[in-house]
Amino acid sequence: MTTPAPSAAAVKYTHWLALTGYFALVIGIYLWHIVIHKTPHQQLSLILVIQLGPLMFALRGLLSGKIYTHAWSIYLAIFYFVVGVWYSGADETWFFGLYLVGASLIFLAGTVFYTRLASRAQKAAQAE
Repeated sequence: MTTPAPSAAAVKYTHWLALTGYFALVIGIYLWHIVIHKTPHQQLSLILVIQLGPLMFALRGLLSGKIYTHAWSIYLAIFYFVVGVWYSGADETWFFGLYLVGASLIFLAGTVFYTRLASRAQKAAQAE
């Protein structure tokens, strides 16, 4: 028994969900260190490269909707979930930690469902 192909609207919605979580992580990390927390200038570039660098590897593939990039971006979302849990353990950064947890869960849900629905849609298109 074959499963019906998902609608194009569902695939598009999950793609936007993944991009929303992704850009929430990028913007949140940037704003935290530049505006809110005011990280010292001596550490700022190193911290931004370490925390934003892994996200930049996936940018092109996520924007173009590549299934493979969404699939391995699941690991990025899990990594940022762990980082968020780590930040939420301290009293002065608990809000940022909860923000990272929420944004990474949105990113995770979007990438998981996009990978699943887009691959099914691709297989259905190839079968026709």
